[in-house]
Amino acid sequence: MRELLAQELLEIWERGSAQSPTERALTLLHAARPDLETETLANMSIGRRDGLLLSLRESTFGRRLASITNCPDCRAQLELGFDIDQIRLADTLVESEKSHTLSADGCELTFRLPNSRDLVAAASASDVDSARQVLMTRCVLSVRGNGRQVESDPLPQQILERVEHEMSRLDAQANIQVELECPSCRRGWTTAFDILAFFWSELDAWAQRLLVEVHRLASAYGWREADILGMSATRRNIYLNIVNG
Repeated sequence: MRELLAQELLEIWERGSAQSPTERALTLLHAARPDLETETLANMSIGRRDGLLLSLRESTFGRRLASITNCPDCRAQLELGFDIDQIRLADTLVESEKSHTLSADGCELTFRLPNSRDLVAAASASDVDSARQVLMTRCVLSVRGNGRQVESDPLPQQILERVEHEMSRLDAQANIQVELECPSCRRGWTTAFDILAFFWSELDAWAQRLLVEVHRLASAYGWREADILGMSATRRNIYLNIVNG
């Protein structure tokens, strides 16, 4: 995983601001892994993709993850903090293109794991249920019952749930759940952790802070943006302290 420079991250942020979340993930990873074609990244299972995003986030902002949320009952604010390794699962090397089989309700299904292209297709659906059906239509390759091919669109709800459960088991990094407990009312709940959304929100906040810093230093010293971005964060902070002092 190649560490991205400040100038590169700023360019990715600017380009990604006009992209969908899935496109942002591919833009980030292609910059950090130029040895991998965009097609290869797009065909990775979501869990493998998110594992790479975790590594990129670590090399960009460090191992520690911090966030704020609210209790669903008493609305108290909770500060969360944990290490990346607490949500990084062992890489099972499951490929999106590889097919898997599942027996359910007298049928044998052949399916593959969802990838980024599937998420882009599902994002155009009108609602969550429609998006699920889009994913299943794309990822379920065949359904056989009594030795014969049967119609797989739409899938019955009970079979749909079985397939989703098996996908989550095979590609567990794509469905990270974090257990929380409110210190005020002791309410416990589980919430999904989305590394892409988390990382991009951090990158967005970082980029906007950096542009303010560039403005201040350029105004004070007349330096070019490229020269300021080429400095280490430590040097920029020292100059900012001088300007603000």
